Amino acid sequence: MPLMTDAFALWLQAGAVDKAGHGYLYLVLGISLLSLAVAFLFARYVLRQDTGSPEMQRISDAIRQGAEAFLNRQYRTIVALAICLAIVIYAGYLLGKNDATLAVRMTISFVMGAICSLAAGFCGMWVSIRANIRTASAARTDLSRALQIALRGGAVTGLGVVALSLLGVGGLFWLFDGLNNAKVIPFQIVAFGFGASFVALFAQLGGGIYTKAADVGADLVGKVEAGIPEDDPRNPAVIADLVGDNVGDCAGRGADLFESTAAEN
Repeated sequence: MPLMTDAFALWLQAGAVDKAGHGYLYLVLGISLLSLAVAFLFARYVLRQDTGSPEMQRISDAIRQGAEAFLNRQYRTIVALAICLAIVIYAGYLLGKNDATLAVRMTISFVMGAICSLAAGFCGMWVSIRANIRTASAARTDLSRALQIALRGGAVTGLGVVALSLLGVGGLFWLFDGLNNAKVIPFQIVAFGFGASFVALFAQLGGGIYTKAADVGADLVGKVEAGIPEDDPRNPAVIADLVGDNVGDCAGRGADLFESTAAEN
């Protein structure tokens, strides 16, 4: 590792960034866009699958409507809070550092991180609530195809999280002319990770609390009071429980994974 570090330092001093930096940056951005394209193809594959019987669709539609309603309400609150914090960040850097350029770039980085984190969470849940019924329908006849649908549905989130993280960091680095200011720009785009963390905090807390409350409530009413099996559709609370699985374990987890990846990048 020390040899690699020394070699990298010599590479920087030799001006190799000027020669190869554009190529590497465009390669990263190109791979990110390609990953999003593959995720789109996976999503199309999932959406083309059979949606099962009318009874299955009735349950699935109720879960989908509940998940979308919860996420829309939650995202409106997160966006309002993010706008307020973006104003505070801009004013803080402008008044504290007396540097308008730094204030603008830190604010843009924060907003971009928040937007990408919201997109990662929404993308994961949007696919999951549509992949669920298609996986269940396929499992009635072919377990292998059901597994393939589930894995490709999950791959949409996996590819989207990593691609949006690379695209956000790389795009800001390019936008702020990082190739010519490689020692300065990373400190101006660090707010990208902060924006992602800000959204992930509320997405995980809101979705997680709702998920656990709905889960415990459904179990108490169904298994303890009514004496019916877990996740029985005769228990209306089961719909809220399964909505929570989507908004907490898919949307919240997608934003959380994006935050971790963005911070590491």
